[in-house]
Amino acid sequence: MPEQGQHDNRMRRHQKEVSRPDTRFVYTFQNFFHPLVGALLEQLNRKSLPGMLNPIWQAEQGGDFFFDAAYHPTDDDNDLVAVEDFPKQFDVDNQPYANYNWELFFHIPLTIAVHLSKTQRFAEAQRWFHYIFDPTSTDSEDPPKRFWNFLAFRQDEPPRQIDYLLELLSKKPEDLSSPDKTLRVEVLTGYSAILDKPFQPHVVARTRPLAYQYSVVMKYLDNLIAWGDHLFQQDTVESINEATQRYVLAANLLGPRPQRIPPRGTVRPQTFAQLKKRRKETAKETRDPLGNALVELEGKFPFNLDPGPAGEIDSDGASTLFGIGHTFYFCIPRNEKMLGYWDTVADRLFKIRHCMNIGGVVRTLALFDPPIDPGMLVKAAAAGLDVSSIVSGLNQPTGPVRCATMIQKTLELCGEVRSLGAALLSALEKGDAEHLALIRQRHDIQIHQMTQEVRFLQWRSAQEQTQSLLTSRAAGLERFHYYARLLGQQADPNAKETLALERPELTEENFDEVYAGLVTAYDTPLMMQPYPASKPSAGASPAAQSGAAGQGRLYLTGNEDADLNQHGPAARDARIGAMATDQVTGVMALMPDMGVDLHFWGLGGHATVFGGSLLASAGRFASAVQSADATVKEGQGASALKTAGFERRADDWLLQYNLAAHELMQNGRQILTSLIAEQLAHHEYLNVQQQIANAQEMDQVLHDKFTNEELYLWMQGEISRLYYEYYRFAFDTARKAERTMKQELMSADVDAQTFVKFNYWDGGRKGLLSGDALHLDVKRMEMAYLDNNKRELELTRHVSLRQLDPVALLGLRATGSCEVSIPEWLYDRDCPGHYMRRIKNVALSVPSVVGPYTSLNCTLSLLRSSVRRSSIAGDQYARQGAEDERFVDYTGSVQSIVTSGANNDTGLFETNLREERFLPFEGAGAISTWKLDLPKDYRPFDYATISDVVLHVRYTARLGIDATKVKTALDEMFEEPTGASLALLFSLRHDFPTEWSAFVNSTTDADFTATIHHDYFPYFTQAKTITIAGFDLYGPDADNDLRHHEVGDQRTWGDATDELANNGEFHFSSGVDPAGPTQILTRDLDLDAFLVVSYSIGP
Repeated sequence: MPEQGQHDNRMRRHQKEVSRPDTRFVYTFQNFFHPLVGALLEQLNRKSLPGMLNPIWQAEQGGDFFFDAAYHPTDDDNDLVAVEDFPKQFDVDNQPYANYNWELFFHIPLTIAVHLSKTQRFAEAQRWFHYIFDPTSTDSEDPPKRFWNFLAFRQDEPPRQIDYLLELLSKKPEDLSSPDKTLRVEVLTGYSAILDKPFQPHVVARTRPLAYQYSVVMKYLDNLIAWGDHLFQQDTVESINEATQRYVLAANLLGPRPQRIPPRGTVRPQTFAQLKKRRKETAKETRDPLGNALVELEGKFPFNLDPGPAGEIDSDGASTLFGIGHTFYFCIPRNEKMLGYWDTVADRLFKIRHCMNIGGVVRTLALFDPPIDPGMLVKAAAAGLDVSSIVSGLNQPTGPVRCATMIQKTLELCGEVRSLGAALLSALEKGDAEHLALIRQRHDIQIHQMTQEVRFLQWRSAQEQTQSLLTSRAAGLERFHYYARLLGQQADPNAKETLALERPELTEENFDEVYAGLVTAYDTPLMMQPYPASKPSAGASPAAQSGAAGQGRLYLTGNEDADLNQHGPAARDARIGAMATDQVTGVMALMPDMGVDLHFWGLGGHATVFGGSLLASAGRFASAVQSADATVKEGQGASALKTAGFERRADDWLLQYNLAAHELMQNGRQILTSLIAEQLAHHEYLNVQQQIANAQEMDQVLHDKFTNEELYLWMQGEISRLYYEYYRFAFDTARKAERTMKQELMSADVDAQTFVKFNYWDGGRKGLLSGDALHLDVKRMEMAYLDNNKRELELTRHVSLRQLDPVALLGLRATGSCEVSIPEWLYDRDCPGHYMRRIKNVALSVPSVVGPYTSLNCTLSLLRSSVRRSSIAGDQYARQGAEDERFVDYTGSVQSIVTSGANNDTGLFETNLREERFLPFEGAGAISTWKLDLPKDYRPFDYATISDVVLHVRYTARLGIDATKVKTALDEMFEEPTGASLALLFSLRHDFPTEWSAFVNSTTDADFTATIHHDYFPYFTQAKTITIAGFDLYGPDADNDLRHHEVGDQRTWGDATDELANNGEFHFSSGVDPAGPTQILTRDLDLDAFLVVSYSIGP
């Protein structure tokens, strides 16, 4: 059982149905979270994308018991409330998280697949398509369900066709079943979406998933066809076999082509107003909401008008087959794009099966592809390039224009690449600048917001400072009143107990007026107390009497001076005297006393007469007198000092009173200043607020302006894409120019060099400077082309078909078509020692009899050609098999011209050797095979009048082969009966008119006989020994086919050779030519027969 999700407590309650008081309440609970995010991440980490996008795994997630286990709803037998469970599974319907599942499992893979297909990464695109639609699936489900890997398309209910949906709209809702009603509502919803948003097909497709299915299948077919075309255009056996598999898969996916059903009847012409009316005899609507009407048919076929037997057919659709049927007044248009797939696939398969290229030209392909340089593939892979594209580029033929033009165009493209690189760098810089501007603006806003807090606190601090000054004023006012009371003064009316704070707005305009009012309110003068005149004692020096030391004048008052210089010193002197007396008294007390004992006289007691005690008592009295005097003096000094203190206190009270008054006045000024500081702080706060508003406005402008960061990010993406595509375009053009240059020059030195490399693009640096590096190498290639473009030997060879291949000439006369091969020995016989023979231009002459203003349209096609590219003769000069490295073969690319005249016609309006395009056949090997085609069905003249066909081959060559080796090889070849295929062609009617007349007019069955002289053979054979290798008779039949049979045998040919050697001539006898389908020699004066004498020559 699935575990409860961590956010399952967040639910939505929706009342679904409350129709009557006795009806149970039905609620549907839906999760407002994606319950399977954790499972998706786990599956992605374990099995990557294929595992996460696997529909079987998706269908297994969750279950119907999730809601019951997690939330324990009310039992189903509850009479009041019923709960419909919402299972924990992947939802692709109309629930809250269905759109996210559609995006994740359908739209994202489809978008990636389409993008990969457009960038020609077809295999990767197919892999992403298979996440949605896989026609190669081996799933066990029944088709078409098993082909779909998206849950929404694996539904059991079959999709409805458009005609069925339109028929639903043509019926009354009450006549429909419940599923059809739901389907009808969905169709109408889609139609409303079309009206609201006509250019947003996804809005409509959401109501009809079948449209998405069609879109996926069509895009899948587009990928298959584009993939096949990409392989087909490589034009190699292997690539065409691969392309065939793609086309066959597309054909199997399409199936049989839909057959167009003929109309079963006609519809009466009606106006839209008539279609809008309701028919009285039926309850059906005559027009659906889409504006299409279901009307009756007028049958074309009698057997379709009669209704069927009663009871045989009881379905509603029987009326469309028997009797009067119904159809839509406006037909459902055909899907031309969909039907076009059948035409495209059939066209490609037809061309492949008939040995044509993608352009429809029949050609012969090489059995094996050209060899590949592994080092080049390693370099391409290291540079991050697609190896398949590099390999496919190796087999491509050269372009139709010359190397100079290709280099010029490549340089132009390099210039565009460089300019795009500069534009990309500029976009990157401007994007970074915009990003920095946004960051700076955001930081400015943050700083201003923090400054706003500071300014606000400063403003509040200024207000609190003003309040503090008021508090300080209260303390100063208390002190002022206190000293005024001590001084016995009345309260000053200007010293108000309270001050009302006024905070008027200060501006530059009203500052003087408001400031004057503030001064009046807070800077009021107070009454000051005068100080009494100070009379310091003259010469009142501390050292005058007291002996104290001091610096400068002490400014003593009279009482202070009396205390310090009068009473103090007098008391001090008295004290000193008392102290001296006490000391003397102490000494006198040591003296013995002298006394009188009165007992002796009978007086009683003892009396002291003189002595130390009496003297000590006198001394103590004197000391006490002095001490008393000192105390008096000290008392006088204390009184004087106390009086001086009172004087000083009175002066201090006056001072404190005046200071308090000044502090109050200063406090008023401070309050005034503080109020101004409040205004200043408030204005600074408002300024910061305005700065924040301005900065936010600037930030909004930076976001909303057209040239914002988003634009530069978009430009970076678009320019990067264009830059890379332009670079690939320039790179491919440069490689094509390099191939063209090497094809033109055919120089070993140039072939050994690689001008266009694979390491220009640096993805980590966004490819910057790749255009500059490519431009440099193209310039190097241009200079190499100019250095190696040397003039070669220029020759013309007139090739007579009658002399080279008379049988081919006879085939052309008879059938209008023939093939002829120009061997290398034909050129070696004229110019031995040449190699690198390449065609510059070919013209055609056809000596014949044509009528006035009659064109001779002969198609001359080059089927294949070869070039001896090496000057090394080797042990065997002749070519040794197809893999001889001394030769280069050109196959597959068929070139053709069509002549309009019979004399030296090149198939061009004007032959310009300096034309930017290559001339027809230019660059092909002079060792070549040609095909000539004349119109077959409608012959413009009698082909029997063609006496010869001459190919004027203009070609270039190089010197470099030992001529003696060439001569030796020619001699050996000519000695072989089948070596050079030398032959003579004779028209029995024209070349031997007398003998032919005698044969035709003979009354017996005599053979045709003729004498062939040595002079009939070509001049180059005159000094050679001629060996007859065979006699062949040719003649056309009534169907323009060429009949042939051999005459004689080896003994006959040997006798002719001996006779020619001995007599300089030999006699030819046709022998018996029995009547029948293969008879050539007939005794008809108007017919003609041809004799081909095959021979070889020796020393």
